This record gives sequence, structure tokens and C-alpha cells, in this order.
Amino acid sequence: MADRTTGGAAGRAVDELLAAGLREAAGVFGPAASIARRERADGLIRVHIRLGPARHGHTPQWGVAAYDGGYVARELPDGIRQLRRDRELVAQRVPVDGPLAGPALLSPAAAGVFVHECFGHTSEADNYLAAQAAGTDRRLGDRWTAAPLTVRDRPGARPYAGSYRRDDEGTPARPVTLLADGLWTGLLTHRATRRLSGGRSTGHGRGPAGAALPRCSVLEVAPGACPPAELLRRMGAGWLLGTPVGGWSVRGLVVLELLWVRRVEGGRLTDEVRGPAVVCARKSALAARISAVGSDRMVHSSPYGCVKEGHEVGSTLISPSLLLDRCVLRPLDQLTRSGRLR
Repeated sequence: MADRTTGGAAGRAVDELLAAGLREAAGVFGPAASIARRERADGLIRVHIRLGPARHGHTPQWGVAAYDGGYVARELPDGIRQLRRDRELVAQRVPVDGPLAGPALLSPAAAGVFVHECFGHTSEADNYLAAQAAGTDRRLGDRWTAAPLTVRDRPGARPYAGSYRRDDEGTPARPVTLLADGLWTGLLTHRATRRLSGGRSTGHGRGPAGAALPRCSVLEVAPGACPPAELLRRMGAGWLLGTPVGGWSVRGLVVLELLWVRRVEGGRLTDEVRGPAVVCARKSALAARISAVGSDRMVHSSPYGCVKEGHEVGSTLISPSLLLDRCVLRPLDQLTRSGRLR
């Protein structure tokens, strides 16, 4: 069951705090901004702010969702700061003028989307079985990264979006370590795929009755030892991959869409900003490029659902920065939904 916002005086105080945050956002961004608050029947509270008409890759937007109105209210100041920064950088950016190759530092937000698409969906048991049937050379126990990357799925992590106590098949949810220091160690299963988790479902079956599938929920990357400034210094010259605007995976590829990317020279951020941009690469190849894990941490309890086979579920991404020793950036409009270049 959901953790509903506390009633009575405490509940009114939370509502007032949230309303005050939304008024502040309206004052900062003006009448052109779209600011929406919604509450589902199960108690999930969503806030979404968009700075103008919806234009994918061009209009800054931010959102948060949680089963706790106080959590949502506390996240609003950070959301306002992020939107201000994104608005400034979008005004400053110039187009990506062809492929840009080199080292890249994934911001925690971008890293979260990358990990969700690359490791989360790949570790869903039905996707794993489909990949095996298609002849993939990746199997449980293989090494994904040389860097000590550890990824867990924690469905019981309240009050985040996507959290739950029992899955839609009634199985108690339990945490699963997908990667341990770069090794593929676990899969997310439901009743039909429980043989892949020792004969017992991990409690990740989500979806309509009779059509539940294994789904990731609250995906968390363990922080590493490198502060962000050290990651920039290690990179030397390359790109900071900033605010993500989308991501998906198809045919073994991972796609990451970005509102802006920023040039790094001599281990320092420059004023050169480009975008919108997209990264598209084979999952195994890009994962192998992870060379360091940041000590920072960002939680994105997302208002945006994750859709699989037409069914949408909530999700949360918790991640530090990730350093790639190489990736290729392209203009966002150069890639089709099939992962092919125009």
C-alpha cells in the first residue's frame, strides 16, 4: 500500500509547504511556464514544471514524484535551481555540428538514465531470455565494466516513485544486486521466470493480471571514490553530459538524449555549450568505457513513467557521476526511434 500524506495538522503543513514552493516557481518562471501538481489514488504526488511549449530537446522541464508530499516539497528548491541553470545553458548553446568524439563525464542525472537503460532493462529476466535466444554473447556472471560499478534494484525504497512492497503478482519485493564491482550478478524475475533467481521470484512482476513482466523499480548505483572535480581533472578534455531528456534501448543499443553538453578543457568547464545531443552505442561497448565512478549522488524520483509492452510503471534513478573514456555525440534529430541514423 502507498504511504499516504499524513492527515490533520501535519498534512496541512505539508500541503502549505508544497503550495508555497509552487508559488515560488510561478514567480520565478512567469506565466509562460506550465506548472502542474497531481495526486493519484494510491497517494503518489507528482509535480511537473515546463518552461514553455513542449519541444523535445529544446524546452527545459523538471519533475518529481513521491509517496510523501514533504519529500516533493523539499525537492522543489533544487528543481527551481536546475531549471534556471538549464534555461541559461539552452540560451547559450549552439547546435551539435556533426559527430563529436572523446571522453565524457555523465552527470548523475544522465548516468541514472544510462544505467536504467543499459543495466536495468537488460537485467529484466524476460529481456535476458530473449537476448539469449537471439544469440547474445552476454551471460550472467560476465564482466560489464572494468570500473567497480555496483547497481542494485530496491523496490522497497520508500517514498520514491516506483517503490512497492508486493508486486502485481502478490510476491513480496526484495532487493537484487544486478552488478557487483562490474560483474553481472543478478536478474529481476517474476513467477514465470523464477528459475533464473533460484526458483523464487524476486517480486518484480508488474503489469495487468495475467500479463505481468519483470520490471526495474528504484535503481541505485553505489557511489565511488572520485569527487566530481577529480573526474573532470582525469578527463582533461572532453564533454560534460548534462540534463537528460530521454533514453531508450533497442536491438542491444542504448540511447541517451541530452538537453545540453558542455566542453571541458584542461579539467575545467568552458563556456562552450552545445545541444540537443544524443549518444547511441552498443550497450556492451559503452559500458566497457566506464573508467571511474563519482563519489557524488543524485536521486531522481521521477514523475515520468517507464513503458514496456504498453504498460507504464514508476521508476526512480539514484546515481553518481560516471566517467567514460570515450563516446560519440551527435545532433539529436539525426537519430530515429529505431536507433538508426538519418
